[in-house]
Amino acid sequence: VARTSDLILMVVEAAKAEVQMRLLTKELEDVGIRINQKPPDITYVVKKTGGFKFNSTVPLTHCDEKLCKDICALQKIHNAEILFRGDYTVDQFIDVVQGNRKYMRCLYVINKVDTITLGEMDRLARLNDTVVISAHWKLNLDFLLEKLWVYLDCVRLYTKPRGKRPDFSEPVVLPRGTTILDVCNRIHRDFAKRFKTANVWGTSAKHVPQSVGIKHTLQDEDVVQLMTKPGK
Repeated sequence: VARTSDLILMVVEAAKAEVQMRLLTKELEDVGIRINQKPPDITYVVKKTGGFKFNSTVPLTHCDEKLCKDICALQKIHNAEILFRGDYTVDQFIDVVQGNRKYMRCLYVINKVDTITLGEMDRLARLNDTVVISAHWKLNLDFLLEKLWVYLDCVRLYTKPRGKRPDFSEPVVLPRGTTILDVCNRIHRDFAKRFKTANVWGTSAKHVPQSVGIKHTLQDEDVVQLMTKPGK
């Protein structure tokens, strides 16, 4: 289930926060999920012939050609091209070779902070990727919602029917990088087939409104008006 999620929300108790965070993170790592890490910038291409070619754009302190060649040999791979664009560890290179790792954002929610001291709460709040809350006292829940929005990295889009004002009551929420095509598909599957043009108001528009095509990338809080061809 975690692999198909947009975000992992890990809720732990304040009194045992760091122990629980460490154990749960280890469990996810054991099944190939890497939390709050960027995928290693390593090009790894398996070839049928040509032998083993190894290069790097930066000095390496954790891996070298022989070590990488031995790791590939354990996977019965003897022809490959490898290019390191960063000083990555052996484990990170193995992740690339395995090719089935999932890199995901995780927000640690430390609950029951009303049961610990103010100094301990302040220390936990300063840990990376954490939010401290008290569900019982409804403490810091608004900040948790703000953090969730940031970590999900989505955009809010508002639709504008022709001749009417934009509907700001119910935004269309989609991942950042969304295009007009994604909006069409979200509204109705036939919209993309009948798409003619779209008018956009907002930060992604060069002027207001801007007439754009189906590949136009939208930004947060853009207003979109879709124009379609008449149906048959």
